[in-house]
Amino acid sequence: MRQLYLHAGLPKTGTTYLQALFLRNRATLEAAGLGFGPHMDPATGSHLPRFVAALEARGAAAVIAETEACPGERLLVSNEDLGHFLAMPAGGGRSWGEAVRDAADGRFAVTVIIYVRRQDFLKESIFAQAVKAWYSGDIRDNDHYDFDLDGKLRALEAIFGRDRVLPIVYDDVGRGDIVAPFLAALGLDIDTGRLAPVGRENASMHRRKLLFLAGFPKPAAAEHTDNAAARFPAGFVARVVAASDAIADDGGRFLLSPRDRHALVAAHLAGNRALVARHGIADPGGFVELPDPEAPWSPPAPITPREVAAVWRESLAAARAGRDPLRAAWLAARLARPFAAMAARVRRGPGRAAGDAAG
Repeated sequence: MRQLYLHAGLPKTGTTYLQALFLRNRATLEAAGLGFGPHMDPATGSHLPRFVAALEARGAAAVIAETEACPGERLLVSNEDLGHFLAMPAGGGRSWGEAVRDAADGRFAVTVIIYVRRQDFLKESIFAQAVKAWYSGDIRDNDHYDFDLDGKLRALEAIFGRDRVLPIVYDDVGRGDIVAPFLAALGLDIDTGRLAPVGRENASMHRRKLLFLAGFPKPAAAEHTDNAAARFPAGFVARVVAASDAIADDGGRFLLSPRDRHALVAAHLAGNRALVARHGIADPGGFVELPDPEAPWSPPAPITPREVAAVWRESLAAARAGRDPLRAAWLAARLARPFAAMAARVRRGPGRAAGDAAG
């Protein structure tokens, strides 16, 4: 029976990088027997959001029928939010995962591949993404993500079976390769040295740039992914900040203090260990280790008025870089209010800013 692999994330575990790498090396992978499911973005290699949108619009049976028409003994669908989506209700008393499983019955053996990452590293990375688009505030107050990774996997195992859910540990401690374990999970014997390289995707900025973006005001509506207008000012400034030298790098890696990191991992350590034991992961690396709560650490220095003014000037220059003066004026007007609010807050002092030492 043909194999259908659902690469279900998790977010911030190299999903975008893997998608770009596989897209660039598509011919090599296809020669090794790996095909790609329908509704893949031809520019990125991601099945987000097209695959999910097709499921919602036409149902699992129709999408699985389209998948069956794709060439390859092994087929891959890659979507960083798929793990969350598969556990959501699809109607009729079933989850989307159950709908996909039932539609694939007799056509495909379905396997879910999912990267797991220790909670402190994952929270830092998820925060780094959130402040680029919709979140303003302290990293400790950013609680939109559920870090119960064992619970997430158990939900998928209840649908597909334990043996059909393959977790891979994202190695933050040893900084190991994420490509070879994924290829092995696909059952492919490919020398990764043969693959044409791609650049890093969605790389995090240094922590004081993230501190700046955490202080940049964003409207409440920006949290919703379909509200592009609300997200526009923050996204524009994030691109400016990413390329800017105006904000000094203090060389620190973490916004969370060692005590905060320790507390977060400790709250989930039993689940991490249960996950590793249940799936027989021989080398879990630092995934089942507790961070040292007394490790040397200093909080980042607060953002200064000088840095806010410098990024404002660079943002204005970026707005005026095009040839359309009306658009440049519109951009400047959209950016003026949040910059003014941020400048006022910075002059008053940081208060409880992202990265303040834990009490």
